[in-house]
Amino acid sequence: MQEEISKHSKKIYKTVKNSEHTLGEKVKEIIIEIFIIVFAVTLSIWLHGWSEHRHQQKEVAVFLANLKNDLKNDVESIDREMKAYQNTNVDYEKILALTPLQLDSIYKSKSKVNFPIYSHGQTLTIGNYEGFKSSGKLGYIEDEKLKQKILNYYQIYVPAVNEVDKMYTEFLFKCFDKEIENADKPEKELYSDPKYKKTLAYLVKLGKNNIRVYKENTKPLAVELIKEIEKELNK
Repeated sequence: MQEEISKHSKKIYKTVKNSEHTLGEKVKEIIIEIFIIVFAVTLSIWLHGWSEHRHQQKEVAVFLANLKNDLKNDVESIDREMKAYQNTNVDYEKILALTPLQLDSIYKSKSKVNFPIYSHGQTLTIGNYEGFKSSGKLGYIEDEKLKQKILNYYQIYVPAVNEVDKMYTEFLFKCFDKEIENADKPEKELYSDPKYKKTLAYLVKLGKNNIRVYKENTKPLAVELIKEIEKELNK
């Protein structure tokens, strides 16, 4: 492009210096050369923009395809986590329902109360999203509604899930602490202790709340996003 501009600029210079042409002829030739230069520059800019846009949309397509896979994995993880919460809640409620007579019977038979342990950590996949965001390419997504849903999912719903899981795990460790404190006492005293039962009851409530967060908020948006992304990729 630089060579083309230089070539036509030289033609303009030669035209100006050409004593054989009239002023009218010179003006006409100069206008033609200027038009060629402007057209060439405009066309070059447009082609560069078109090529850049096409490259950006290819990156978006790859990102969305990877994100769709992440979201499918998220849905599977959410189902596993909800099942785990449901199972542990059932077991904890059985412990809470144990009467002093039942606890005494378990202690006398030298059996143990089964206390299930399921610690909930990072559940949802964020690597592809964080990588695309940190590279400053989220703006390449032209569908504003889709982009907003993606932002809502990863900026609001994912942190919310992490937070409720964290709260649950904190209360789970409070139960562990209480068990360690009472390690030298009969097990029936631990499971009949009002403070311990209150902590365990709150753990069950947190588990039910977390199931609600997964089921009513996070999973529906993940499923909706998968459909929206598939629609976008099939355009």
